[in-house]
Amino acid sequence: MEEKEMAYEIGTKIRAYDFEPMTGRPDRYIEGRIIEAGTIMHPEFHHPLFDGYTIEITGAARKDDPRIGDVGYVPMKVAFFDFEGRIAEI
Repeated sequence: MEEKEMAYEIGTKIRAYDFEPMTGRPDRYIEGRIIEAGTIMHPEFHHPLFDGYTIEITGAARKDDPRIGDVGYVPMKVAFFDFEGRIAEI
């Protein structure tokens, strides 16, 4: 992955949306601090999955989201449903 593709640096706090926010539909997102950036590897088979950010999940749209306190992976780009602002610094 080329350095220029990374929009955010390690240590940046981001919000990553699952779907584009729309009127009449609740937002779906996770928030957290970037702890790594680069190629995300499959945890068991160790082959590359996508270029993305590894974050410590500190918040989510739902306050009782079970992912809070876990580590999450945010693709830098997605093939479908990508939109401007899908990942935002907070």
